Amino acid sequence: MLKRCLLCVAALWCLVSSAQKPIQLDGSWEYAIGDSTKYSDYVMLPGAVKADGEVWYRRGVYVPQDWQRQRIILYLERLYAKTTVYVNGQRVGSDSLQCAPHEYDVSDLIIPGRRNTVMVCVAKTERNGIFGLMQLRAGSKHLYIQQLYYQPHPFDGVVHMDLNVGGDGLRFDDYFAEVIVQQADNDSANIIQGFYKVRKRHTDFNMPLGTEVALWDEFYPHLYRIAVSFGEEYLETAIGMRELMMDSSQVMINRRPLYLRSVVMRDPLQGAESAVSDEQIWLDLLKKYKQWGFNHISFENYCPTEAAFAMADKVGILLQPGGIVGEVQTKRVIDAYGHHPSLMMMDMEGIERIPAEKAEIFPIGYYKDRIERNLMSAAYRGFQLVDFNWPEKESPAKEWTEFCAPIVPLARLSRQEYTMADTLDVPLEASSAFYGEIRAARATYFICDDSLQVMKGGQLAVGQLPLGKQIRLGSVKIPLSELPAPGKYTLYVAITGKYRNHWDFVVLPTKEDE
Repeated sequence: MLKRCLLCVAALWCLVSSAQKPIQLDGSWEYAIGDSTKYSDYVMLPGAVKADGEVWYRRGVYVPQDWQRQRIILYLERLYAKTTVYVNGQRVGSDSLQCAPHEYDVSDLIIPGRRNTVMVCVAKTERNGIFGLMQLRAGSKHLYIQQLYYQPHPFDGVVHMDLNVGGDGLRFDDYFAEVIVQQADNDSANIIQGFYKVRKRHTDFNMPLGTEVALWDEFYPHLYRIAVSFGEEYLETAIGMRELMMDSSQVMINRRPLYLRSVVMRDPLQGAESAVSDEQIWLDLLKKYKQWGFNHISFENYCPTEAAFAMADKVGILLQPGGIVGEVQTKRVIDAYGHHPSLMMMDMEGIERIPAEKAEIFPIGYYKDRIERNLMSAAYRGFQLVDFNWPEKESPAKEWTEFCAPIVPLARLSRQEYTMADTLDVPLEASSAFYGEIRAARATYFICDDSLQVMKGGQLAVGQLPLGKQIRLGSVKIPLSELPAPGKYTLYVAITGKYRNHWDFVVLPTKEDE
């Protein structure tokens, strides 16, 4: 029986939006180490100060008069220690979470029409600074969207939405929420509009998307732009129509098995934390992993930022935050990033962790052997490379994606060294984690010598290639007396001409032939 993974499909975002443009707080800040009365230097934020103790950051900021009677939020995207915030000398509150933004309601302390003082005290830590977006955001205090949960049901063609509203002017006379949705990567797609009555602080409804829904996955990361208007509030973001389910111990994405081709990563921007909100840096990084055939990144004790998830949505790669403990932290992460289809918050069973091979030269042969054994085993539902290091040169990328890809031809070679008296007898199979079955898959093979001259070849099979592992393709059976010896040879196997793999072997003469 299929069970729904709530952490994977339930999503929530809590945003403050308004007609006013946010006030950016990045730039020059005064700072003091250990004593808030001794500001003696300046630092550019986002950034950090090297200090053996807590650091106080202070800045004056002019807030315009038209922010009067607005709901004002101080937004600090990423900190790595306990933080205490003061506005105009008054304590606002503290937060110690490292996996989500820190947000403070400063409406009662900010004085519009004058210069205000913002102070942030960051406790002693190795990364003593403020990183990512730093903003003051204004929105309606009279009527605003407090929280918005959504749950995609792609095979029913609807998005279920749970709307929570707040404000000091709620009487629920004739309030409506307007929802507008359009496929983001298709300018000619229909614009879908709906109006929903809001009768109380919490209401829920289904937003229909039509009978043909564009799914989000690693192959086609389709996105929808969704905008919600309520009172003076307007929220806009991107969502992905993808379904994650649990079938026994197998995770299913869009009703097909999800096999992870994963790498375990620590903080990829450590030492360059000021760039955590830079979308281009994240896009370049994630494209590189996708180019090498990965569909999942698992972070150790680190949660990426909004920019990372937004770019992962576009690239089509799943991101799994690490170090998230307990309901409070889980909720905060979902609050911030739950609307992204790239967010994955669950641990899968049957995932083999493959440690790095300690070698000066990039050990592609080591990874090829370990990953192919994983793909040939029905017990594994994916793999994760631990402490994976990129090679200095990009040339192995093409060879790497022969065995790290959605479809991989596989050969069960008994050994790599033969004599002319042997018969090369190799069972061939495939592992397929594609987005669907291939109805007329053509499998071929050929054997080349070390000068790339084709010595033997032929067609193995033409037929249906289902999803799963240990899919038989046939076998190659050749008397090696037909090949010159001594010689180095390579067996190539291709499926549909696009997915191919190769294995090297040596043929030696027998003693009688020497």
